[in-house]
Amino acid sequence: MLESMFQGQRLFKDIYGRTAKISIECLFDEWKGAFETINKSDVAYAEEMYL
Repeated sequence: MLESMFQGQRLFKDIYGRTAKISIECLFDEWKGAFETINKSDVAYAEEMYL
C-alpha cells in the first residue's frame, strides 16, 4: 500500500480506529507557500534526480 502512494497521499486513522489512504490537494496556489516547511539544499535536489 505504501509503495503505491504518490505525492499528496497520506495514511489517515479516524476516531473509530479505521485506517485509510486519503489524497490532499491544495485548493489555492497562494496556500502552497504556507505548507513549505523545509528549505531544500542542492544535495536534496540531486538526491531527487536519482529516485
